[in-house]
Amino acid sequence: MRAWVALFKKDFKLTRTLFFVGLLINLLITMLTIYLGMNVEDTLLMFIPVAATIVLHVLYVPIMVFISLKTEANQLHLWLHNPKSASTLLISKIVNGLIMSVISLLMLYVMSGLLIIPKFSLIEANWTDTWMSGLLIFPHIILISTLIGVLVMFLWALYQFLKFKIGRWSWLVIIGTVILTGWISTLFESTKLYRLLTQWGSMEINFSFSTFSLDPIQVYTGEYFYNFFIIIGLFFLTAWIIDNKVEV
Repeated sequence: MRAWVALFKKDFKLTRTLFFVGLLINLLITMLTIYLGMNVEDTLLMFIPVAATIVLHVLYVPIMVFISLKTEANQLHLWLHNPKSASTLLISKIVNGLIMSVISLLMLYVMSGLLIIPKFSLIEANWTDTWMSGLLIFPHIILISTLIGVLVMFLWALYQFLKFKIGRWSWLVIIGTVILTGWISTLFESTKLYRLLTQWGSMEINFSFSTFSLDPIQVYTGEYFYNFFIIIGLFFLTAWIIDNKVEV
C-alpha cells in the first residue's frame, strides 16, 4: 500500500500544475458569474458560465491522464521497468484524475451555492429541482469523464505499441481506430441485443421549473452497468497491451 501511495504522489506531481490552474479558472468563472449577476436582469443567465464549466469537466480525467502519460512517454523505459503491473500504474493515474475532478467540481458546486443564497427568494420555488438536477449531473460527469479517460489510455497504449512497428503511420491507425470504434458503437446501439443488455431497471426523472419544464428523463440501470463493463474491459485491455506488447 505504501508503494502505491508513493506512485499516486508521483502522478499528482505530474499533473498538479494543471490542477491548480484549473482551480484558478474556477475562481475566475465565479468572478465572471458575479459580474453577470450585477449586469444582467435574468438571474439564470448569470449561472451559464458555471454550468458550462461543470459540463466541461467530462474532459477533466482524460486531460489529466493524457498529460501524465505524455510525461511518462518521455522516459518510457523507466516506467515500463517498474516492478508493478501496468494495471497498478494505470489505476493510480485514473484515481488521481478522479480525485482532482471531484475536488474541482465540489469547488464549483460550493461557489454556486454561495452565489445562489443571496438570490434564494428568486429561485425558492425551483430549489428542490435545482438541487436534485445538480446531484444527478455530478455522477454522470464523473462516469463519462472516466470512460473517456480510459479510452485515452487505450489509444495511448495502442500508439506506443504501433510506433515501433509502423512508425509515423501509427497516428493514422489511431484515427482509424477512433472512427471505427465510434461507427461500431453506434451500429451496436441500434440493435435489439443492445436494448436487451441495457434497457432494464427503468427510472423516470422529472424536473419542473416555474419558468420552463423539461420532458421526463428516462434512464436505465442497465446502461450504467453496460458503461461500467466497458470501462473495466478497456482498462484491462490497455493494461494487457502495456504489459505484453509495448516495448522500448
